[in-house]
Amino acid sequence: MTDVPAVPLIEPARAPPSFGATRRHVFVSILWFAMFAQWMTVVPIIVPDQVAIMLGGNAAAKEAISGTILAAGAFIALIVAPLGGALSDRARGPRGRRRPYLISGVLGSGLGLMLLVPFGPGSSLWLYAGAFLLLQFCWNWVAGAYAGLIPDVVPPSEQGPASAWMNIMTVLGTVTGNIIVVLAYRPGHPFATLASFALLTLACLLLTLNQVAEPPAEGAADAFVLRNFLRSFYVDPRAHADFYWVLITRLLGNLGIWSVFTFLLFYFQDVIGVAEPAKVLPALLGIGAVLAVPASLIGIRLAARHGLVRVTQATSWIMAACALCYVLIALRPSFTLIVPVVLVYAAAYGAYQAVDWALALAVLPSREAAGKDMGIWHVSMVLPQIIGPAGTGFLISWVKASLGTPIAYTSAFGIGTAWLVLSAALVGRVRLRA
Repeated sequence: MTDVPAVPLIEPARAPPSFGATRRHVFVSILWFAMFAQWMTVVPIIVPDQVAIMLGGNAAAKEAISGTILAAGAFIALIVAPLGGALSDRARGPRGRRRPYLISGVLGSGLGLMLLVPFGPGSSLWLYAGAFLLLQFCWNWVAGAYAGLIPDVVPPSEQGPASAWMNIMTVLGTVTGNIIVVLAYRPGHPFATLASFALLTLACLLLTLNQVAEPPAEGAADAFVLRNFLRSFYVDPRAHADFYWVLITRLLGNLGIWSVFTFLLFYFQDVIGVAEPAKVLPALLGIGAVLAVPASLIGIRLAARHGLVRVTQATSWIMAACALCYVLIALRPSFTLIVPVVLVYAAAYGAYQAVDWALALAVLPSREAAGKDMGIWHVSMVLPQIIGPAGTGFLISWVKASLGTPIAYTSAFGIGTAWLVLSAALVGRVRLRA
């Protein structure tokens, strides 16, 4: 592995970006648009709703079982994303090393989405879990290679704007996914929604393949040796301490995010008393995602003035404050109070994601192994999706049975708040090189 110094990615703009540069950033990041349309609706809305339908809407164990299925899927992602990224680093092809992984992963994810369609009341939870695990495998087969594409084709001087556009595409994808759910999803009848996601992803893949010119890849210089390949995943913490601090703080932040986000549908239904949470929640998330677009652009501009670390820390504190509000509102439920909290949280999350990606690129250990290193970074998002949903789901189900629903969600979301506080406090330890 060749170590390269981290480079500053955010510089004050001397002139507005050209149309050509903006167009390039849009097409480089457009596949995130489609992927986040799926991720931010299938995971928090469709899977919990389908599990509740299979069990019966009032089943006491719906949080625990839903959280366990999501955690099992995240475990698959934990392995597949860095593996796919590392294998794509070694790939050989005249049109680039990421392309075969993107194509196979997108086609597989379309199949996985369609396999979720037939499940209804009384269906097998084991078969449903198997279909979801296949979907997670394919999602992350794409994600591991795609995360390495941006460092491949975007020069360091443009990675700040590229990070912002990547986040804008994820936010717009979240908005679009929630609009599709509001318009097309009917509990027990997911075909139209899931088919829309599959077609959208295929269309964005075709745009990426047509508009993004990957450099030819000659493949790995050395022969594939399993032991050496596995050893390459070790990154020396003494040489790359900042990389590890980014991993740790991102893991803690995402642990807080997914401990709350996964159960918002049930929170709205059982705590706030919303009659149709599968309609109301995606509408709110969609509005929040719209707010996150300007928030992400503001975040990048603030980072140019104050630095990536400070903006990451500030947005983490805002999300922690919002999570605390979820805890307090559970004690005295009010839909009027919860709406501004969801919207502020969404805007802060948008700005956080914009600078978070740029921060990861700034501490990247090796440009040559970007797919592998970004895959390791991706673990810090995926591992919390194992610990958060499973642990929080069982905690909610257990406390709810003995102390009631408000106390259950107060306890679970209180722990989520603590993770976000730790993330905000510790990210200040990152020291970027000038």
